[in-house]
Amino acid sequence: MLPSWCSQSITRVRPATKTVRGSTVPDWDPQKVNSKTIAGCSIQPASTSLSQDGRVLGISDGMTVYCPEGSDVQAGDHIVANGQTYEIQGEPRVWTAPFTRSHIQLNLIRWEG
Repeated sequence: MLPSWCSQSITRVRPATKTVRGSTVPDWDPQKVNSKTIAGCSIQPASTSLSQDGRVLGISDGMTVYCPEGSDVQAGDHIVANGQTYEIQGEPRVWTAPFTRSHIQLNLIRWEG
């Protein structure tokens, strides 16, 4: 269990799957995704960058979310936090502690541009 000040919520959005040309791929059809609210989180800013390569102006925005141990999250899920939709970057990181502060860390990324 995280400390009492971890009082924010996120929404985990997981795609269904479909077969396209013999490969299983994510299906983000809004009627098929599975959403779940996860409470007891802490949402913190992580990184931001501006891309100006002459072709496109874009912003990369990163957040770190600490959610309770046992939260149903996995690589490939999307996370809605503070009204923005992010992708989980890499695998969720499980932090174990000998007492009551075990949790899962999510590194999130969003691209706009």
